Amino acid sequence: MNNSDTEILDDSPSGYMSDIDGEMDSAVRIPVQNAFRDISEFYVSRSGHTRLLTATRFGKRYTLKCLKPDFAYTPVYRQALAKEFEIGLQMDHPHICRTISMEEVAELGTVIVMEYIDGDTLKSLIDSKTLTPDMARRVTEQLADALGYIHSKQIIHRDLKPSNIMITHNGHNTKLIDFSLSDSDYFNVLKCPAGSSGYIAPEQLQPDAKPDIKADIYSFGMVVRDMARLTGDAYLRRIAAACTRRNASERPADMSAVMSLPRTDNR
Repeated sequence: MNNSDTEILDDSPSGYMSDIDGEMDSAVRIPVQNAFRDISEFYVSRSGHTRLLTATRFGKRYTLKCLKPDFAYTPVYRQALAKEFEIGLQMDHPHICRTISMEEVAELGTVIVMEYIDGDTLKSLIDSKTLTPDMARRVTEQLADALGYIHSKQIIHRDLKPSNIMITHNGHNTKLIDFSLSDSDYFNVLKCPAGSSGYIAPEQLQPDAKPDIKADIYSFGMVVRDMARLTGDAYLRRIAAACTRRNASERPADMSAVMSLPRTDNR
């Protein structure tokens, strides 16, 4: 074999690849900034252990939930925050506030990162008398759907009330928030009876009470009653009456049974 027959192997990049490398080297480098910015506190629980803040990252707004400074290193409250995160992370429903991650943030400590909801609480709409009959029915149906989903995962919310229900500005859609008192068979912390005055089921006031679906149904009924009183909706009054019977065994068995109650006003 002479030199003219010798195959010369060249493992250098092709001209095409060289051009790409050149373009990449000369391209503007985009800085990566994954820290939260514009952090601003908007709610602090007066009697509880948490606070809420808004923050932005990559131009998108989020809600951050963390412990108040006095509780930041108390094991039981750190467990409670972790429990809320793990329960929230299981939820994937259009009418439940989405839990995204749990992270460490400078000066805040451990935070739960959640979607930011641009809206008003149901309580504020009731108090301002701006809740319309159509909105009330929409909230009732969407909240019932969210609760049915939660219960299918063997999770009890335990703190249903108008201030834990958001209504979005865009579309007037319902978003259930705050799983800080929620419970599931998977957890063994914070098992004491829980709820808010005026909305907690009467049997939950007993010291040996165990959370169950019927307790959430009672609280749901009390929320619906608030809306029925404002709007005068007879159908919502019937739902409220069925759900708030003092004897838990007389309440509807689940949320599908609640929403199967007849609409005798043909609406």
